[in-house]
Amino acid sequence: MSVWPKIIDVLASRDPRRRVRLVQWLIASAVYIGAATLLTTGVGQGWMNTSALALWLGFVVVVLASGYAALRSGWTERFRDPSLAVWQLSMGVLAVNWGYLICGPMRTSALFPIMVVFAFCAFTLRWRQIAFVTLLAVTSLVVAIVVRELYPHWVPAQGEVAPLRVDINNVLMLIVVLPAIAVIAARLSALRRKLHEQREALSHALSEVERLAVSDELTGIPNRRSMRFLLDRSVAFSAGGVTPFCIAVLDIDYFKAVNDDLGHAAGDEVLKSFARRATAELRNADVLARWGGEEFVLMMPGGLNNVSRVIERIGSSIRTGCHPTRHITFSAGIAQHRPTETVDQLLSRADVALYEAKRTGRDRYVLAD
Repeated sequence: MSVWPKIIDVLASRDPRRRVRLVQWLIASAVYIGAATLLTTGVGQGWMNTSALALWLGFVVVVLASGYAALRSGWTERFRDPSLAVWQLSMGVLAVNWGYLICGPMRTSALFPIMVVFAFCAFTLRWRQIAFVTLLAVTSLVVAIVVRELYPHWVPAQGEVAPLRVDINNVLMLIVVLPAIAVIAARLSALRRKLHEQREALSHALSEVERLAVSDELTGIPNRRSMRFLLDRSVAFSAGGVTPFCIAVLDIDYFKAVNDDLGHAAGDEVLKSFARRATAELRNADVLARWGGEEFVLMMPGGLNNVSRVIERIGSSIRTGCHPTRHITFSAGIAQHRPTETVDQLLSRADVALYEAKRTGRDRYVLAD
């Protein structure tokens, strides 16, 4: 087994959340180290003062060491923001503008790491915190400029630098900064993709919930809840004299025997075949719903004459092919809505008619009253 995973576990912890915070710290540390390397080369080139660099490096080392110790130990997990994002980014802003103060002719390139700071802001902070870091960045930069102008003796003297050397230093600083920004951008892209996938999954789940709320899971036709809503609405229209309608309560004959003889899987297939064949015989405005078990409710606009023809078509289709080895029939009770009755009263009359159809031999329909 490679030793590197063990080293990473020691440095970055095995705790997933703590490891994410330490990886962010590692990215920031890489930018600090790259910037410090460039400043160190500036000593030999004559544009960086050794004592000024030593003070800046001391500040950076204290920030990195204290931040790592707090994150690795888990001490920060007692806080609302366990990553100490505001503190870390604020220290980064101060380090950048401190570098601007001491870099002399290279001070413009010293500002490049501020891009990493604000990339982290977009990744971790709320808008109020981003506003704070922005204000700190502008204020501290203004202070650095004022100090350079009003107290030039506070700033270590730096020599002149050739324009090409400035350009090279700018490129090198970009090489330090851009990989860190690319890593942050990649993480943001991954989060955005994950969020999109979660949103798609949630949308699909909600659609499925909505479908299941109004559809019978086994047969795919409307369920009891959906039919009840439709009946309530139809009763309201019928009571106002707008659209008369009828209902039929259909019950498969001897369905218990199908389950007992052939098994529940065969019974489920009979229910699905019944729903499919019955639906194929309906008119455009008719609605068939599974009411429960082997019982179905059919809602049909119009009078009893039209309803009888629909029931006869359904019966013929069911007898000829609902099951390959079993002769399947159903009984039905039909009732036309009366303007003064409720849904429950209408269903009760249809149930009485269904009972009569069962009592008188099955495989038939009976008109209520």
